[in-house]
Amino acid sequence: MKRILLILVLLEMWIAAPVQAQSDSLQFRLFHGLDEIGSDTHYYLDLHNSLFWSKIRGDASGLYRRSSGSQGDLKTDASLSGEIGRSLGPNFDLKTIFESNYYKFLQFRGPLPFAVPYTSPASFWNLSASQGQLSSPTQKINRSMLGLGGTYSPQDNLMITGVAGGRWDRREGYYDHGYNASLTGRLDSVILSGYKNDLDLFLEQEELGDRLNRDLKLNYGLEMEFSPRSTNRLFVHYRQKRYDYHIWGTGSIGSRFDGDRSLQNQLLYDINNNIRLLWDTQFGDFRHEDRSANGTTVRLETNTATALTLRAAQKLVAEWIRLRFDWGAQEDVTGLKRERGTNLESGITCSVTSRDSLDFTTSVRKRQYDTSDTSNYDDRDRLRYDFDLFYEHDFSSQFKVSQRAEVILEHLVYIFGQKSDQNNWNRIFRLLPEIYFKPHPDISNRARFELVANLSDYDFELDPAFIRSTIYRRYTASDSLTWSPHSGWDVVGEYSLSLEDGGRLLWDQWIQQISEEYRSHLFSLILERHTQMGIRFDLGFTIYERKGWEYSVGTDGQTQKLPFYYLTRWGPLLRLSYPSNARVTIEAGGDLSWVHEWDRSDYTIVNLDLRATWR
Repeated sequence: MKRILLILVLLEMWIAAPVQAQSDSLQFRLFHGLDEIGSDTHYYLDLHNSLFWSKIRGDASGLYRRSSGSQGDLKTDASLSGEIGRSLGPNFDLKTIFESNYYKFLQFRGPLPFAVPYTSPASFWNLSASQGQLSSPTQKINRSMLGLGGTYSPQDNLMITGVAGGRWDRREGYYDHGYNASLTGRLDSVILSGYKNDLDLFLEQEELGDRLNRDLKLNYGLEMEFSPRSTNRLFVHYRQKRYDYHIWGTGSIGSRFDGDRSLQNQLLYDINNNIRLLWDTQFGDFRHEDRSANGTTVRLETNTATALTLRAAQKLVAEWIRLRFDWGAQEDVTGLKRERGTNLESGITCSVTSRDSLDFTTSVRKRQYDTSDTSNYDDRDRLRYDFDLFYEHDFSSQFKVSQRAEVILEHLVYIFGQKSDQNNWNRIFRLLPEIYFKPHPDISNRARFELVANLSDYDFELDPAFIRSTIYRRYTASDSLTWSPHSGWDVVGEYSLSLEDGGRLLWDQWIQQISEEYRSHLFSLILERHTQMGIRFDLGFTIYERKGWEYSVGTDGQTQKLPFYYLTRWGPLLRLSYPSNARVTIEAGGDLSWVHEWDRSDYTIVNLDLRATWR
């Protein structure tokens, strides 16, 4: 069955966009996981001779995804574009351009998407869907264009390209055709009165029967260096787009209009040799309008932000502080919604001694969300604190110790009493020590320990019998031992232990009522081979075990701990990396696991990832 699905995916992909065998760059990937199987390819071909030149680009992918007990999806996506041209002078090129885009989506339900009557080798290719059934209509889109264009480059930093041709569009039972015309202009690094100017312009219009599509994009950049210590950069973006579409089942045409504008300015100023000031300002607005026979809907968005950053650096200490304000508004049929925030962030990095280093960052963020609808009680404030401390000490080049500590505190408060029962604190604490030890040139060891606690505490617990506040804790200890018995050979053994529990939290009494507990073990042993040619080959196996217990209160009022989950997985793994001098690179990785799980029949998991690149 898996072999049939793989063939179907590959056929769908290659029919849509055949791969060019003589491409200058070709990447191919085949992957097979627990719930999905597929492949994708990317290629580029560039040929030149005394009369003509040609460029071809292509992308294609096929993916089949099916979760256990649910419906399956089969998606194919491919594109092919290229141009064939000839230079008619030092500044002018004439070219023929073609584009093709293909998309297909199928959705199945039932026990199996395909049934294959395997009675003879020839019947292997007979695909049917007697058991699997389509759960939705097939989505299929095919767009193509063929045109003639030219590029004029009077200077190295100026280029103008125009293209005109025919466009064909097939989708959802509709067939449209017409013409397409586009104009592209680019101006790079033009100095006017000391200002550096960059300009990109794109204009495209296509008429497909009763449908009209139009796209206008403009990007402009301006940069000025006032002094060796002061620079200002300005970026302006403008876009207007219209797209007409068929409304399925009505015979009418709808139109979408999108418009967005943005302005960004950045000022850099060096106060002295050690202190730099950076001021960022952004403004943007967006308008989306959808017109159909049923009416018109409009959504407006506005966003603005400004940030002031101060950086200082000396020999052993570097520090920074940033203050940022942002404000945004969105208005649609549901009313006006506003959001604003204030961020204060800072950090310091220092080398206390030649063997000690310290890195500390902290931030305070506040966000406010308001609505204009008096019947909407979703107005809320969110306050967050972040602290991150990292310390490392080098006893020697063979022995290093580090410690990271993180704290995240977040408070969510709803303004109106109708939703105040959702007010809560979320607290995350994390400790991560690490030890690196290399007692011998051929032996190294890295040990890591992690302790995480996530506490969610509601301000109001309305029902004592239904406590919503929760706590989750996890402790992980892992160790990796590497032995290099010979040049180019490594033996790596890894082991990790994970202990987890979770349940209800009575914050006021600081009592935890555990409801679930897990223990996991993971062990792997890998033989690694590295050659002087850059080839790497890994061979090994892994063993994984996970057990779970749940807590319940018995009829006698005593807490009982009963096992409810058990899973084991073991099997071999293989990895290969082959960088060839013949411009071919191959990377392959895969593992096979036999799985035993409670309340399920034993099953097998196959993971495969194969990548090949030609350049």
